[in-house]
Amino acid sequence: MTVCGVVAEYNPFHAGHAHHIAETRRVLGGDSAIVCAMSGNFVQRGDLAVMEKYARAEAAVRCGADLVLETPLAACLSSAEGFARGAVSLLDALGCVTHLSFGAEQADLALLQRAAGLSRGQSEALRQGLAAGLPYAAAMQQAVSAADPAAGALLASPNNTLGIEYLRALAARGSRMQPLAVERKGGAHDSDTPADGLPSASYLRGLLAGGDTGTCRPLMPEASFAVLEREIQRGAAPVTRSAVDQAILAHLRRLDVAALLPFCSGDDGLAHRLADAIRDNPSFSAVCAAAQTRRYPLARVRRVLLRAWLDLPQSISPEPEYIRVLAIGRQGRALLRRMKDTYALPVIIKPVAERSLPEGLQPALARDALADDLYALAYPAPERRVGGGHFRKTPFCLTDD
Repeated sequence: MTVCGVVAEYNPFHAGHAHHIAETRRVLGGDSAIVCAMSGNFVQRGDLAVMEKYARAEAAVRCGADLVLETPLAACLSSAEGFARGAVSLLDALGCVTHLSFGAEQADLALLQRAAGLSRGQSEALRQGLAAGLPYAAAMQQAVSAADPAAGALLASPNNTLGIEYLRALAARGSRMQPLAVERKGGAHDSDTPADGLPSASYLRGLLAGGDTGTCRPLMPEASFAVLEREIQRGAAPVTRSAVDQAILAHLRRLDVAALLPFCSGDDGLAHRLADAIRDNPSFSAVCAAAQTRRYPLARVRRVLLRAWLDLPQSISPEPEYIRVLAIGRQGRALLRRMKDTYALPVIIKPVAERSLPEGLQPALARDALADDLYALAYPAPERRVGGGHFRKTPFCLTDD
C-alpha cells in the first residue's frame, strides 16, 4: 500500500490544496493513502490559525485526506528548517509512509535536490551572509547561487524553499520516504488575487478578516467551506490575532532582555531590539512593525514573540515526542491499525488519555494544553473563550453516511 505524507497548514483548506491531494493520487495511484502533518492552532508565519485545528483537520479529511496528525508546536513556530524537520520526523515516526509530496513553483525534483545538496555544503558562505546582516533565507539563497545560479534561483520562492528543507530533512534522517514534487497551481504565496480559480490561503484569510465570506465560497471545496461556515456561525471563526493583541503585549511587558533571549535563536541582537519595541509601542502589531528589519524578518519576529507568550523556548526540539491524531478519513482506521506495528512514538487519539502517558511527556503535553487555552481567547464569540477545551475535543471521524 502506498502511503504518502503531506506537510500542510490548511489555513484554510482551499481549492489549491484539493488540487495537490488529487495530483498526488494521480501520480501514485488512486488507492494511495494520504497522511497529513498539519500545523495546530499556531502557524509557521507566526500567527494564530484562522480556524481551530480539529475543524481544519475535518475539512482536510472531508476533501480527500485519510489521516491528519498535528505537527509539534515547537516546529510550527520555527524557521523553515525547523518546521520541515519536525513535520518530516513526525511522518517518519509512523514507520509506514512511503512518499512525501510537496508543492513547488518549479517541480523539477532533480534541481530541487541539487539545491538541497548545495545548501548543506555552504556553511561558510552562509555564515558570511548572516554576519553581513542578511536574514537566513536570503543568506542561503546567496550562498547556493554562488555555487549554482539555477539552483539558487529556486530559493526565491517560499514554497520552493520549504520543499528544499523537506529534502534536507529527509536526507539528514536517512529517511526511506521518496520525495514527490507537485507543481503548485493558483495564486502565488501571499498573493492578493486568485489564479485559475485557485487562491492563496492569505487571500482567503484577508477576505474572512473583512467579513467577506461569500467570495471565499467558489475558491474552496464545498465540504471545506461548509466546515468554515459552521465554525463562523458558532462563533469559533475567523480567529484573528487582533483579538488577543493586548493580552500578548501585557505578557511581553513583563519580560526584559534576559527573559526574551531563550525565545530567540541565538544572541544576535534581536532580544534587545524586541525589548525596546515592546516598551515603546502600544500593540503587538506595532511591536512587530518596529522590530522588523531586513535581518529580522516579520515572520521571525512574530514567531519569537508568540513563543514568549506561550513559554516555548528555542531549546525545545521541533521533533515529536508523540503522535496526535486530529482527524480520521476513509482509510484512516486501517492506517492506525497498521501503525500499531510500525510507529515509534505513543499515539494520542483522545486527549483525555494524556494524563496516563509517561511522566517524561507531561511537560510537552502541558505546553500543548496551554497553547490551546490561549488560542481560545481569540474566538470571536466571548462565550467560547473558556479554557479546558484541549481535553474536551476528539478527532473527527469520517463515515460513509
